[in-house]
Amino acid sequence: MSNTTTKNDVVKYELTTPVTVNGICYTAIELDFYSLNGNDITTAEFEIAKSGQIVAGLAEFNKTYLMHISARAAKIPFEALNQFSIRDLSAITRETQNFLMS
Repeated sequence: MSNTTTKNDVVKYELTTPVTVNGICYTAIELDFYSLNGNDITTAEFEIAKSGQIVAGLAEFNKTYLMHISARAAKIPFEALNQFSIRDLSAITRETQNFLMS
């Protein structure tokens, strides 16, 4: 069973486990990949480097990079996305990877 729907090029993902972060309850997110641009890529790379992490190999296969891009597409803080369940994160980053690799 899929937790995603697509409308007007925006992917809506219904979380399997709702998460509350800083008083905001997340039950779903909308990934608007087409709103992103090169600045989002460079910002994601900068944030990863600033955290001391290293992206080895293709960024499109790195979960941390995919999470940063996913957070930017959903217009939510990375810290909020980082609290989502591993099941939800795997599905969300897979959507992001599929978009980037298509």
